[in-house]
Amino acid sequence: MNNAEEALISIIVPVYNVEPYLHRCVDSILGQTYQNLEIILVNDGSPDHCGEICDEYAKLDGRVRVIHKENGGLSDARNYGLDIVQGQYISFIDSDDWVHENYVESLYHLLKNADADISVSDFIRTSSEIIQLNSFKEEIFEYSAVEALEQFTDKFYVQMVVAWGKLYKRCLFDEIRFPVGRIHEDEFTTYKLIYKAKKIVLSTVQLVFYWQREDSIMGSGFNRKQSLDALDSYDERAAFFDEIGLHELCKRTYQMELEMCKSFISQAEESNDITDKKMLTERLEVIHNYLL
Repeated sequence: MNNAEEALISIIVPVYNVEPYLHRCVDSILGQTYQNLEIILVNDGSPDHCGEICDEYAKLDGRVRVIHKENGGLSDARNYGLDIVQGQYISFIDSDDWVHENYVESLYHLLKNADADISVSDFIRTSSEIIQLNSFKEEIFEYSAVEALEQFTDKFYVQMVVAWGKLYKRCLFDEIRFPVGRIHEDEFTTYKLIYKAKKIVLSTVQLVFYWQREDSIMGSGFNRKQSLDALDSYDERAAFFDEIGLHELCKRTYQMELEMCKSFISQAEESNDITDKKMLTERLEVIHNYLL
């Protein structure tokens, strides 16, 4: 597809310390069947050669724009991209992941055909570049904002909560940015975007290949900040649901936080970390009080 009348779609790619994976990611974007793209590579102060690789791509393809900035974390990098996007639609791709060649085209057609504000694809977790796609028949689900929020405690929780694997109307970000300095930044953000949308459409086709890195934040094991940020995200989301009148969803969110906190306590016990165990046990009592 290469039609000048098609909408400009902006792809924001935060880049940090991913030199072995960056070519795979960017090449998968450049090879999209949907060609009318603005590709924003945000070099977040990467200490390796990622900055130079980004600049090389900008010289090779006029659709690529590069931002070089001091390291500020994933949220900060995404926000920098959001501040300069020119497309009518926005998607995020993490720089150690890659996407199917039909990723953009499929999400765009899904969104347009459903007259939705957000379209969502499924994904495959993988530690191999040899991908075996599922052969099951595609299912498409259309949700109101409230119905999509209900999925935050249901079958499509992961697909809904992550920022990537989606196409958004740009206007949804007019007053929303990712929280700088937080881990689990998606958990603090996507529910707000979904609540602003009039309709969300989800396809079960797997279009994102989510790379399982041993050195990733999510694969690094228990740590205090990660656990507190995760629990805080549930607190904020539950409070939001309560505020907009989704009281049962608020309760289910606190119940999920309760189970997560128990899991963190077990991890702290395994690490023989008395301080963390005490802190998490106190947090568990607070969550129990919310559920009374």
